Amino acid sequence: MQEVAKIQEKYDKPDIDTFLNEVHDSTVAKHLHYTHVNTEKHGFDARRKSAHSGCDSDFLEVKAASFGAKSLQATFNDTNLEKAALFQQKNVYLALSVWCAAADLLFIAYGQNEAIGRFLEEKVKWFKAGNTVRSTQSITLSDLVRKYGFKIYAISKSPDEIYELLQERNGYRKYRVKQLWI
Repeated sequence: MQEVAKIQEKYDKPDIDTFLNEVHDSTVAKHLHYTHVNTEKHGFDARRKSAHSGCDSDFLEVKAASFGAKSLQATFNDTNLEKAALFQQKNVYLALSVWCAAADLLFIAYGQNEAIGRFLEEKVKWFKAGNTVRSTQSITLSDLVRKYGFKIYAISKSPDEIYELLQERNGYRKYRVKQLWI
């Protein structure tokens, strides 16, 4: 951890949670060919020149999950209606990065679907109506793939190895895993 602390000192990043989140976000953004990483607390995690006509930039929101967790899901804490509306745009993408320990990025579930923004909007309104205590929304890996059309890209292992790992978990038998080439 001393080497990590040296990097934190060098870049004036004393908060370990924020620093590790930036490292994870930067790693995912690099794999997905995003060129600018946002190190500020607010806003999307990364952007790049857009491939869409009519849009200057594509934006990326990165969520992280541990492969050892009970559920693999993208969790949105304290999302508001404005952010939900942004997810309804064609140039806003979501990545669920799945890690084994701090440095082993196993795979990324990546995609864009305007229905995610509508889901988030519905959940925020549900919260504002007093139906839940906290405005936290989660989308499972299964829903990202089956409901929203996300693709799974293998990073540190082959697609077959990722497929096998997912098969060991209930409900992931029909996933196709692709190799992401950088």
